[in-house]
Amino acid sequence: MNRILDFDESYGIISSEAGVILRTLHNHAIERGYEIPLDLGAKDSCQIGGNLANNAGGLKVIRHNSMHANTIGLKAVMADGTILDNMTTLRKDNTGYDFKHLFIGSEGTLGMITECALLCPPYPNKKHIAMVTCKTFEDVLTLL
Repeated sequence: MNRILDFDESYGIISSEAGVILRTLHNHAIERGYEIPLDLGAKDSCQIGGNLANNAGGLKVIRHNSMHANTIGLKAVMADGTILDNMTTLRKDNTGYDFKHLFIGSEGTLGMITECALLCPPYPNKKHIAMVTCKTFEDVLTLL
């Protein structure tokens, strides 16, 4: 369960099995001019299925939003063997219930995530870095 299944460059959506290491996803996306919206210190060892099960935030959560917002499709197996197949690469799919969001952050209590499709933003050509200090927490909120 550690294969990258597809990368749709027209939409910037990567599909993979849950056992793919986060660094592997990063490398695959960057080669195509995109980035994975999740970045963690443990990206050399953590797996995307675990990141989804824990609703990992990471370093890019303010810029790219949460795993809920970036998960387009998901496949999971429940304890009784029932397969929830919500693996889609449509950005807007309003057909029926959106069960995938129940599994993101459930930490495996509802079932095991086996596949996912993630929205990948374009990799920035330039990055600007600024150092800003704030005197109060309210100033931090205003800045954000």
